[in-house]
Amino acid sequence: MDGRAVSAYLKPSLQAHAAELIDQHKFVATLAAILVGDDPASGQYVRNKRRYVEDLGFRSRIIRLKAEADAVLILATIKELNADSDVTGILLQLPLPNGVDVFPLFDAIDPLKDVDAVGGSSITGFYRGEWGRFVPCTPRGVLTLLDYYKVPVHGTRAAVIGRSDIAGKPAAIILGGRMRNATVTWCHRYTRDLASICREADIVVSCAGADLGEDRFLITADMVKPGACVIDVGFRRIGPGRFAGDVDFEAVKEVAGWITPNPGGTGPMTVAALMQNLIDAARYRLGLARANYPI
Repeated sequence: MDGRAVSAYLKPSLQAHAAELIDQHKFVATLAAILVGDDPASGQYVRNKRRYVEDLGFRSRIIRLKAEADAVLILATIKELNADSDVTGILLQLPLPNGVDVFPLFDAIDPLKDVDAVGGSSITGFYRGEWGRFVPCTPRGVLTLLDYYKVPVHGTRAAVIGRSDIAGKPAAIILGGRMRNATVTWCHRYTRDLASICREADIVVSCAGADLGEDRFLITADMVKPGACVIDVGFRRIGPGRFAGDVDFEAVKEVAGWITPNPGGTGPMTVAALMQNLIDAARYRLGLARANYPI
């Protein structure tokens, strides 16, 4: 399940929507990303997002805060961006420093600028089994991959591993809700006998980012049901300029029916989904409906 290829497939539609905003409505969207500290994976994601934003003819702003930034400073930054009419979407890049309570920060983001769908008003939509205003970027990218590769989801058994507020938690709610109708087992670090749960699953979505060492993986071939769909959202650094995910790709690809590479699977789709949400934020500002795509 090649995320780069699917992102490229979506790009003409993204460009067309962006051109409509710019040419017909004279509206140039601006994405503001708040980056706290120097986490390498976060830095890589923000750079990828910035390139895509500017490639669509939009603007991007990266607000870099030192690793010791506290909740007061981050909240003040969010409020400043909320009040800036030039800013269309606000992204608070995770992780944040230890001890910072993310939930008041999530809820402080203007609901019409919440392109990562982390605030309470955004959660309401997919919690109720509806699209709502925005769908979180990683789950939206996962849904697009499932649709593009025609993976059966309705009525299947799925295992979602991880409970972050931008990946595992919303993915479990969305896949198990009325939008996709799977039967979901939601797993995390305290789950007992994870292997047996995964072996029963038709779809495995791993969002743990578990740092088990360079040559060890959370999901191995013996844990995967033959023919299952395996989606690797986990992302971790294993060396200078080297990244890996949760899944032992080389071994699991011999068992799975569908599998995402990592890098190159869900990462590009997360960025593409962010562009979709940014375009929707601009359209909502103009009183327009959510944009349509071929998948």
